[in-house]
Amino acid sequence: MSTTRTLLIDADDTLWENNIYFEQVASEFFARLRDRGIPEERAQQVLWDTEQRNIKLTGYGSNAFCKSLHEAACELGVTDLEPWITGKELWIRHYPIEFMPGVRETLPLLHERNRLILVTKGQHDEQLGKLERSGLANYFHATEVVFEKLVATYREIVARHQLNPGNTWMIGNSPRSDINPAKAAGLNTVFIPYHTTWHHELEEISPNGGETLILENFGQLAGHFA
Repeated sequence: MSTTRTLLIDADDTLWENNIYFEQVASEFFARLRDRGIPEERAQQVLWDTEQRNIKLTGYGSNAFCKSLHEAACELGVTDLEPWITGKELWIRHYPIEFMPGVRETLPLLHERNRLILVTKGQHDEQLGKLERSGLANYFHATEVVFEKLVATYREIVARHQLNPGNTWMIGNSPRSDINPAKAAGLNTVFIPYHTTWHHELEEISPNGGETLILENFGQLAGHFA
């Protein structure tokens, strides 16, 4: 078992912007539907229901999101939007990386004193593509792209990398995916709130389990782990 302190670090909306691009496409989708006489409230509900149904099968990422857009468009009778949706999927997959505040300055400092493992959910090729475009890959000792972040997921990561749970911290912006299941797996956690978290990820932080630090931005990690 490793005695080195390990930081498990989320990617989307922790290292770089992500949710804003999905929200932008959704907003444009609803606007196009309004132009066709479909109320936004109905469109939002259909898309939400479709995403909740699909997420267990398709997981996360641009492909999963746009699959739900296609199905919602079909249900709402606007199949002429399919070429537009396909174009938006390509746009989401290749958007320029925009780092969250403090990431570029702080990650090298964390790398010097800790073992860093990227833990992100989504499609393997899409997430690795973002990591490559970011230029941050060399700061991580390992990368874990997972279908979902569950208690079992964190326990598997701990076992695979022979980590000491008491000396391991999960850092992320989602209580539902990054904080609560990691705490239940016996890890410490750092919550860095994001200004517009996807509603699927909203959840209260559990009072049970290990310590949870709450920081305003990624740069503040240097004061605790560098």
